[in-house]
Amino acid sequence: MTVADYRDRVSVLIWVVLMGLAAQRFLTLPGRSFVTELFGSPVTLTITANTLISALLAGLVASGAEAVVRAHPRSYGLAPIRTRSSGAPRISRLARTGEPGSGMVARHWMFWGLPIALALVAVFLLPLAPTLLYWIMGLAATGVALGLAMAGIYYTIDPFQTGYRRARLGLNALTYAVALVLFLVVYRTRVRSIISATEIMLVAALLALELLRGSERPTALVALYAGIAGLVMGQATWALNYWRLNGLTGGLVLLVLFYNVVGLSQNALQRRLTRRVLIEYSLLTIAALALIWEFAP
Repeated sequence: MTVADYRDRVSVLIWVVLMGLAAQRFLTLPGRSFVTELFGSPVTLTITANTLISALLAGLVASGAEAVVRAHPRSYGLAPIRTRSSGAPRISRLARTGEPGSGMVARHWMFWGLPIALALVAVFLLPLAPTLLYWIMGLAATGVALGLAMAGIYYTIDPFQTGYRRARLGLNALTYAVALVLFLVVYRTRVRSIISATEIMLVAALLALELLRGSERPTALVALYAGIAGLVMGQATWALNYWRLNGLTGGLVLLVLFYNVVGLSQNALQRRLTRRVLIEYSLLTIAALALIWEFAP
């Protein structure tokens, strides 16, 4: 496999996703509602065209991320797998087989988090565009972000690959940017907590999975920490919905909380959660909240 193969796959994926998002604006399907009772109050769940498009695009971008991972030489046993202790190349038994899916590809689903989150955020936000121009700009931004995410995924498959550090920093920045946009818009809409908290819980868990997958810890443990991070964000959203906070203030508070939860989880996974780390995050949180209190409307 070559780099050209991965770029071709990303190009096809981006066009398919953009076509699906464009169809969202023009496609109208009858909704179907289901009424249930949750925590003593009636809740209406409506299946609409957006719901179907969300599920379809989530599957498409997951398949695209899988294709990008399988385009990497390491997924076919063509690249040496090094150890951090000696730094010398060492070919494992699984890598020598040359079979697709051997070695690190057993954890291929861990690369799906950010692309799926990007698709879901686009489905949530594009219908809120006030004009056609803003909608086109949002659609273009989604395509660029998806392309950068896929390129970052490709270059972070092997931690010893050239460009890994830059790609990892870029993915981190993109992930936090997506989280900020999600928190700002969802909190500003002021929809019912059962909906807004669930949206943030699901997407935050996917974004946390992207940020934590480089910790080199067991897959199940990383997934557990990502799920806990998403649950914390959902509960925090539920609580903040009872406050009379400005949309910008609420979104920034959620971003600070997300940064802390993911950062502490990463240190816990790497067994570096010490008193010094807790003090650093506490001081950082106090400073960030003070700035939000002072300058946010």
